[in-house]
Amino acid sequence: MAYLKDYNYDIFLSYCHTDNLKLLEEEKGWIECFFHNLRISLWQSIGKRNVAVWWDENRLDGATFFNDSIAEAIKSSAILLCLNSPSYLNSEYCKRELDLFYSHTTGKFQSIKIGEQSRIVNVMLYHIPRDGWPPEFKGTTGFPFHDAVEVDDQGHPFDISTDQYKEKLQSLCDSLVKLIYQIRDEAGPPPPPPVFDIFFGDVSDNLPDLRTKVINDLAKQTLKVPGRTDLDSKKHKIEIITDIPPPWEKVEHQTKINEKLEKAELSVHLLDQVPGRRVQGDPISCYPQKQLELSLLTSKPKFIWVPPEMSIERIEQEKYRDFLRNLETGKVAGANYKFVRCPQSEVSQHVIDLTTDVYSHWSGIQDGKVAVFIDTHANDQSYAWDLGKELSEHDIQPFINPQEGDPLKIASALEERIRQVSKLIFFYGRISRDWVIERMNAAVQLVVTKKYPIKEFFVLMLPPHKDPDPMALNQSAVKITVINNSDVSQLDPNTWRQFFKSLMATA
Repeated sequence: MAYLKDYNYDIFLSYCHTDNLKLLEEEKGWIECFFHNLRISLWQSIGKRNVAVWWDENRLDGATFFNDSIAEAIKSSAILLCLNSPSYLNSEYCKRELDLFYSHTTGKFQSIKIGEQSRIVNVMLYHIPRDGWPPEFKGTTGFPFHDAVEVDDQGHPFDISTDQYKEKLQSLCDSLVKLIYQIRDEAGPPPPPPVFDIFFGDVSDNLPDLRTKVINDLAKQTLKVPGRTDLDSKKHKIEIITDIPPPWEKVEHQTKINEKLEKAELSVHLLDQVPGRRVQGDPISCYPQKQLELSLLTSKPKFIWVPPEMSIERIEQEKYRDFLRNLETGKVAGANYKFVRCPQSEVSQHVIDLTTDVYSHWSGIQDGKVAVFIDTHANDQSYAWDLGKELSEHDIQPFINPQEGDPLKIASALEERIRQVSKLIFFYGRISRDWVIERMNAAVQLVVTKKYPIKEFFVLMLPPHKDPDPMALNQSAVKITVINNSDVSQLDPNTWRQFFKSLMATA
């Protein structure tokens, strides 16, 4: 496991097999000794033994097939440490490693440099003039591990038992630790995960044990999204909202329930032939039914269970009987609920399955992919398709919403989509600034009032030219990040890189 959470390996050791050949009666080659010494120095400097350094101890340069596992290790490493030598520079195998890391790291959404340091580290086993370095080493200073003194002297690698070797090793280690910390800090500390709330309605005196069992079974679960590994999955805390009433009085109870339902992403209602306790101040309503009636007024998903053997027609209380009949026959218009008859032993699994499905939309993941919403005017739709294509190629699911009409209509048109994504992107191109601000304000209202886990909006400025503008809103709940690409007709690679880096930093 790597120290840097976004990589499989902190350092990939790129070297030529020839430089690791043993001399005389040596037990280990120079590269092998260097690997072990460096790894231990890194562990000691960082204080943890999870600094992962990849090296291929069985490498047979030229004869070894450059396979997919090597390529994946290179692409999933934060730093490429090259042991530069005449043999290294003449090795096609090493050239492929260097080229793959450089091309992968300098793609649209990454950078070869972190601050003033390159992610390619040049360790010189011999004195090789700069004009003989590969172009990928441009911007690196190099760490000499050789005894050359004269300009024309090629020298030889330091003996690992000398003070010179130990001094250079510590200097290299210090520089690598600094670079590792810079990579770590650039991503920033992860934000605390939002809470996924589930409301459990009141039950009759026959069902408290069943409700307790379902709650306990749900608490044991780790929410997983299909197509995502444990490493990919976000960790969200599940909070169960239950034991209401109190308050018992009609008006206060209704106010409290609405408050909790607004917070919850899903509600669970377990019913049987007994209506339950009467609501104080309301002679014809019972708490389980009243809570479900209030829940049905929201757009949030609802799970409703009744015993399989229960006959609704034999229920004595007319209001409760009609209520259940309408639920089972689907006559409750506009309500997003699942009505289930099953044995008590199967209730927990039904609730877990529905929770997993609701969670996958709530956390902004669609079919194993992070999902984003692109809100644009029809005038800028071509840019939306270009951005959508790029996001798809990087395993991000885009949803595009070109609008022409009243921006205030976002509240009714976008709520369901906002529930399904983790990022919101607003295009500011051939449309007025006020139009964009209205869209963003309406979206903020939805995010805040519905408690959706969206902490940052992105504004992509497009042609024609626009002066730098913070695009601030009169609120503090959502951060606004503005990327200015308004001076060029195409999406600039540097803009792409900055935009994607900012986008993924909030993932």
